[in-house]
Amino acid sequence: MDHFLLKLKKSSFLVNSLFDSYKIATWTKIATSVAVLVFATTLSLSYFFPALDFRLSLLITGLVFLGMPHGALDVYILKQLLQTKKVLLVGLLVYIGFSLPILFVWPLYPTACFLFFMTYSLLHFTDSDMQDSTSPLKLKVIEFLARVSLPFSLPFMFHESETLKLVSWIHPDVNLVQVKGAFVVLGSVSLVFVGVHTILGFIRFFKNLKEADITFFEPLVVSFLFISINPLYAFGIYFCFIHSIKHVVNVLLTVKIPSPVTILPYWLVPLAGIPILFYLNSLNQEVLGQRVFQYIIIVLSSLALPHAILIRYGKSKHIIK
Repeated sequence: MDHFLLKLKKSSFLVNSLFDSYKIATWTKIATSVAVLVFATTLSLSYFFPALDFRLSLLITGLVFLGMPHGALDVYILKQLLQTKKVLLVGLLVYIGFSLPILFVWPLYPTACFLFFMTYSLLHFTDSDMQDSTSPLKLKVIEFLARVSLPFSLPFMFHESETLKLVSWIHPDVNLVQVKGAFVVLGSVSLVFVGVHTILGFIRFFKNLKEADITFFEPLVVSFLFISINPLYAFGIYFCFIHSIKHVVNVLLTVKIPSPVTILPYWLVPLAGIPILFYLNSLNQEVLGQRVFQYIIIVLSSLALPHAILIRYGKSKHIIK
C-alpha cells in the first residue's frame, strides 16, 4: 500500500510539473474553445439539416464565431482610442455615421457602390493580413501587390459565370460585365507577384533556417483557394478562417481588454441569428431569401467602411499591429 501511494505521489508530481511548465494562456483557451464550438456547430447543422451543404454549414458557423466577432471587437479598439464612455458614445455614432451614406446610396447606384466596396475591402484585407512584417520595404511592396486583388479578381478569371451570378444575388442591377477585363488584368498581375513573392520567400527561408518563417506561403495558398473552388465558399473560407482569425488574434494580443468574459457575448449573441436564417430558409420562397441576402450584404458592406478606417487609424496610433 505504501509502495502504491509513493508511486502515485511521484506520478502526480510529474504530471503537475508538466502542466506547470506548459502554462496555457487565457487567449489560447478561448481560441481552443471557439474551435471546438465551430466544429460541434458545423456537425450539428449537418446532422439536423442533412440537405444543407456541409461547406455552407461551415461557412455559416465561421461567420457566427469568427466573422461577426472580428467586427464587434472594434468596440474595444474605440475604447482604447477614446478612453472615456462619453467620448466612446460619440465615437460609436461617428462609426455608424460613416456607414449610412453607403446604406442609402447603394440602391440608387449599385454598380458604383459595389466597386467602391470592393476597393476599400481589398485595401483593408491586404493591410490587415500583412500585419506586422519585418520584411524589407521592397518585399512588403511585392507582398502588397501579390495580395491586393486576389479575393475579387481571381473569381472573375476562373469562375466568371458563378461570380456574376453571385453578384446578381447581391443586387440584380450591379453590372460588372464591362469591367471584367480590368479584373483579368489585375488578377494576372497579382499572380505574377505571388510567384515572385513565393520565390523570394523560399530564398529568405533557406538563407536563415534558424528563424524560419513559412508565412510567405499565404498569398500562394489564397490564390489556389480562389482558383480551385466556388467563389462563395472561397471567399467565406478566406474571410472567416484567414482574415478574421488573424484580426481577432491581433486585437486580443494588442488591445487592452478587461476580462476574457466580456468578449463572450460577441461570440454568443450572433447565435440568435442562425434560427432566424433557417426559419426564412424554411419558408421556401426564393424571392424572400434573395431579398434577405441582399440586405445582409448591403449592411455588412456599409459597416465594412468604418471598420476599415478604424483599423487603419488604430495601426497608425500603434493601438494594434
